[in-house]
Amino acid sequence: MFASNLTVLFICGVKEVEDIISKEKALVGEVLSSEIVPFQKLRTLRLVDLPELKAIYWSSLPFPCLTKIVVFNCPKLKKLPLKSCSGGEGGLVIKYAEKEWLEGVEWEDEATKARFLLSCIQQV
Repeated sequence: MFASNLTVLFICGVKEVEDIISKEKALVGEVLSSEIVPFQKLRTLRLVDLPELKAIYWSSLPFPCLTKIVVFNCPKLKKLPLKSCSGGEGGLVIKYAEKEWLEGVEWEDEATKARFLLSCIQQV
């Protein structure tokens, strides 16, 4: 459940998807699966051409192994589920295409913004 052994997640060209894991779908028997922390082994997250994507997850996650996030053409994705301690030991790189996307990102807090803003790389 919640892709605990997944190391790479690449979602491309799904025009209708709004959430990767929605809070509503995470309800198990009317109880939120709060003991389950998704994406524990995820190293790479690539999100490409998802015009309706609004959320990856509804709250921040530790992502202990994550080293790369790629976001291309996901204009409605405004919040990454990161906190200042998220990411692998070697650091986390966030690659994006549109300057406007990065300017519109809503960071969890100032510490998270300070940690990850400098690791953002624009690629066209």
